[in-house]
Amino acid sequence: MPEWDDQDLSDQELAARLCAECEVRRACLELDLRTVGADAFGVWGGLSDEDRRALHPVWRARRNGRGGQS
Repeated sequence: MPEWDDQDLSDQELAARLCAECEVRRACLELDLRTVGADAFGVWGGLSDEDRRALHPVWRARRNGRGGQS
C-alpha cells in the first residue's frame, strides 16, 4: 500500500499513486481508451484526463494499424 501521510496531494495525485501499484492498471487504461477515450474524467490506468486525451489518438492509430511502423 502506498504511503500518503504528511503529504499535500490532490485527489488526482493520490489516485495516480494508488494506480501505480495496481495489478490491473494496464487493463483499466485499455478499458477507458476503448470505451470512453477522450471524454473520460478522473484517473484511469494511472493517467490523468489530460494525459489520456493526449494518448488517445496515438492509441487509436496503433489500434487501427497506423502506428508509424515501417
